[in-house]
Amino acid sequence: MLVIDAALSDKDVLKPLQKLMNTRSIRDVRPYEVVKDDRVPVLLRTLTSPTFITTDEAGFWHRHLCSDSYCIFCFALSDPQQELIPSLLRRLLRLPEFKTKANRIGKVVRVSLANIKYYQLGDAKLHALAWPKR
Repeated sequence: MLVIDAALSDKDVLKPLQKLMNTRSIRDVRPYEVVKDDRVPVLLRTLTSPTFITTDEAGFWHRHLCSDSYCIFCFALSDPQQELIPSLLRRLLRLPEFKTKANRIGKVVRVSLANIKYYQLGDAKLHALAWPKR
């Protein structure tokens, strides 16, 4: 399941991703609560192997957030670039490192137009990948 950050556009991100796979907004996980950044990992642990989608690098691009309960994808994009998230996510999920839930869980990933960087649970190394040629 994909869980998208409340700051992401329903029109540009949520709706297109819902056409591809099971996708919910973090607002729907706790509908009567304003979910602050520090509560997101706690909420993700209540779900079954979710992948959290955000553009909030300051809040979520941190090695200490690696967990065996979820994956975090931080897209290094500006607000007007949010419409690129669904296509970038499709490309990302084709890579062996992220293709299955089992491969994604435990990772905190920074996705940019130029490359992909990630931390993995139990590994202090920063991994870096180039986007494959199309």
